[in-house]
Amino acid sequence: MTQPAFDRHAAAYDGGMDTAVKRMLGAGADSYIAVKTRWMLRHEPALADPAARLLDYGCGVGSIPRLLRLAGARAAFAGCDISTGMLSELPKRWPPGAGPMPELLVQDGARVPVPDASFDMAVVSAVIHHVPLAGRPAVFAELARVLKPGGRLYVFEHNPWNPLVRYVVARTEIDADAILLDLREARDRVAAAGRFDTRSAYLMFMPPGLPFLAPIDRLLEWLPLGGQYVLVATKQA
Repeated sequence: MTQPAFDRHAAAYDGGMDTAVKRMLGAGADSYIAVKTRWMLRHEPALADPAARLLDYGCGVGSIPRLLRLAGARAAFAGCDISTGMLSELPKRWPPGAGPMPELLVQDGARVPVPDASFDMAVVSAVIHHVPLAGRPAVFAELARVLKPGGRLYVFEHNPWNPLVRYVVARTEIDADAILLDLREARDRVAAAGRFDTRSAYLMFMPPGLPFLAPIDRLLEWLPLGGQYVLVATKQA
């Protein structure tokens, strides 16, 4: 999807909740994103460090840093996006009393206007499937560039092996351009971008609107049928 297209969706952006199945399974867009932020909070100790910096690449309206902050994360946040319309929505949605807003950065294509090795962590969530195949190497190369040695990249994506995911994506307006990537492609892209150690997990087996079932998700993380997956890539020193 192009910058003008994302700008057009910005003011009313609701995380693709325009499909009946997604509304039925989740209590609003935040319930889907909270599955990912809860996973990050369990696995990323640097989120508790005020001196650590996290980049949300393709941040949209800033839902990930907002939910991380509300859940107690203390790291400093930055968000980048190709859509100035999406970025302009972030301050409107940032909760009063939630601390400093993320630093907002306008991407030039895949490029982020920061020096090399600027961040301890980076997350790219439900973004890569919007990037044309030819543009994906540049995105992963940029994510590798901005991470410090020892820094961690979190890639969250829709799992194309889940039939319900494919059904929902095909009926979601903002995903009209989506080309889904499986975990193998994500791992190959990371490997081509630099020297990383990787691990992965599958998420979202249970309806996000029923968080009391989250412990079942943890038991099934090995099973490649979850609605989402996460690839964690640690940049070698």
